[in-house]
Amino acid sequence: MLTDIQPGDLLRVSGMLVQPQAPGEAARLTVHGLEVLDTALIPVLNDMVLDRYGDYVVIFDADHNQVPVFTALGQWVGTAENPDAIATLIDIHESERR
Repeated sequence: MLTDIQPGDLLRVSGMLVQPQAPGEAARLTVHGLEVLDTALIPVLNDMVLDRYGDYVVIFDADHNQVPVFTALGQWVGTAENPDAIATLIDIHESERR
């Protein structure tokens, strides 16, 4: 069930929250029940496209010429000044990792 919920879903969670015994320690949450009360609307990307370049993800936005580039794991790589510069930015990032 946890893999099916999305940000914005309305949930009812029942369980027990135990305060930490000492300051700085983590609280403990034991969940006994999880119920989806209502699902969120599916977000729609208007004029925005995510694309994959191997281990990299880029975001094309119709309103901007610059292209943000991330690794597939979410690490920031940089901004390509235009779509033609994506490969160069990825090559630079790859050479810095070696």
